[in-house]
Amino acid sequence: MSIPAIFDGLLEANHVRQSYVIADVIRALGALIVLNGIIFWGKELLSQYQLIKKNNSLEERISRQSDLLAAQSRDIEIRTIDYLEQKEAAIEAERSKTNFLRNTSHEFRTPLNAIIGLSDLISEGKASTREEQREFARMISDSGRKLLKIIDTLLEIARIKSGEYIANPQPARVKDIIDQCTALLLPKAHAKSIRFEYGEDFPEYAEAVYDSNATHHILTKIIDNAITYSPENTVITIDVDQSDEDFTKIHISDEGPGIPQDQLKTVFEIFGRAEKWQHRGDAENTGLGLALALKMAEIQDGQLTIESDGSKGTTCILSLPAYRSANLKAS
Repeated sequence: MSIPAIFDGLLEANHVRQSYVIADVIRALGALIVLNGIIFWGKELLSQYQLIKKNNSLEERISRQSDLLAAQSRDIEIRTIDYLEQKEAAIEAERSKTNFLRNTSHEFRTPLNAIIGLSDLISEGKASTREEQREFARMISDSGRKLLKIIDTLLEIARIKSGEYIANPQPARVKDIIDQCTALLLPKAHAKSIRFEYGEDFPEYAEAVYDSNATHHILTKIIDNAITYSPENTVITIDVDQSDEDFTKIHISDEGPGIPQDQLKTVFEIFGRAEKWQHRGDAENTGLGLALALKMAEIQDGQLTIESDGSKGTTCILSLPAYRSANLKAS
């Protein structure tokens, strides 16, 4: 082979090697660029991930804060409602206290004025005859008894409210306690020609669980009211209803003027006599008897209600725990 041909072959080989070197350099540069891109995008992805994680954490904190604020808002709302209820209760208690003091002072003033006035008349010699002196003395005695009755009743209500009066319910025949109360008030009924009658199907041996002293007071008050507000020559009907499984109910019905529906809710309030009763009642009625009767019914797990159509007649219902119901609860 000639020398030029060899030289040309060397040149060609050298050119090929250079081409490979250039290709390797280009590949290296491409790989470096790709690697650099991967690193760059990796950093960007990591930054985005950290940003998303930070946003999620922030959202969680915001959510927790929102929940906390919502809970605090609910708590404030509940506290506000409780405060308003307590405020209303305090206002009502203060109003009741004011009304009680006003009514009490009024009820005390009437008999006290009578006692003081009549005593002054006697001491000044205004009662010139023995008959007038006896009449004034009787009026003083009546006023004193009324005042004592008011005080005793208020003290009894206070005893019940403070829990000092402890009921002692025992199973017993209902008719026995009814007979005791009607016998006690028979003279007052006879004075107005009023008769006591039992219902047509009155259950002679009906039993209930009751405190004897408290129930005696309740029935005496109810029957006494029935006599007081009934016209002469009328009938007071007494019956017992055992249809309720939980209660034995004593119904006492009179033929008086009745009580309007809008006044029924006031008859159990202290000094809360219904208007018709006030105008027709006797001077000894203090407006405390039914309030005490209601408390005495409640302390032996009983109930006391009044029904009237407002035109004729009133029915008082004393519900006492039924004997069979009390046995079931005890067992």
